[in-house]
Amino acid sequence: MRFLVTCFLIIFAFGAQAQTPNYNDSLITIKGKVVDTSYAVGFYNLVVVNKSVGKGIFGQYNGTFEITIKKSDQIGVSVVGYQTIYLSYKDSSYKESYSPTLYVQPLEYTSEEVVVKPLKTLDELKEERESIAKREVPTVTVTNAISSPITALYVAFSKREKTKRKVAEMEYVDQQQDIVREILRLYVHHDIIDLNEDEFEEFVVFLNLNTNFLKYANDYELITYIKEKFEHFQKIQEGF
Repeated sequence: MRFLVTCFLIIFAFGAQAQTPNYNDSLITIKGKVVDTSYAVGFYNLVVVNKSVGKGIFGQYNGTFEITIKKSDQIGVSVVGYQTIYLSYKDSSYKESYSPTLYVQPLEYTSEEVVVKPLKTLDELKEERESIAKREVPTVTVTNAISSPITALYVAFSKREKTKRKVAEMEYVDQQQDIVREILRLYVHHDIIDLNEDEFEEFVVFLNLNTNFLKYANDYELITYIKEKFEHFQKIQEGF
């Protein structure tokens, strides 16, 4: 008798499970609304896309929408300027319709810091050109070699002093190249040359401006020289 009861319960359980309907292919209607809680929006540019079938509809300007999908489908609710919200009712209890209120969040953009510097005038650049100078570092002279031979030997052969002189030389070159970059940006702005941003560094090296010429050339001489060098640079680039 106990065996028969157990068999009956097992059969009943399997029968009940088999009779549980699968609603995933059933149609449901979603009547939703998007809301921005930060401030009142007069017009929502709203699109609702059924990602499972790749089709979509437009929502109403007031943020409401209505779409009929299969219960197993996933939809994306997209409003211009806001983060997309995804909905799925696959694992929810079955109802013929759902009425969600979706609170949208504005998109956030993160970028690197951008420093905007105004273009310098020709007069300002001329002053900077004329002020180009190498930082003074100790050097060996006949006077200090006689007065202090040990100091003279140290300055001449010390690794630290050699490094100081090397750094001063590099600073001197950087100072010149910074001024050349400013000149080129001004020329590009005034359509004197047509140089892409990606070509700036290569052209600065290609120019290889003589320091004395950079310091003392007048504006006309500098423009003429750089234009001629730029034409040469372009021909080489076209060749490649």
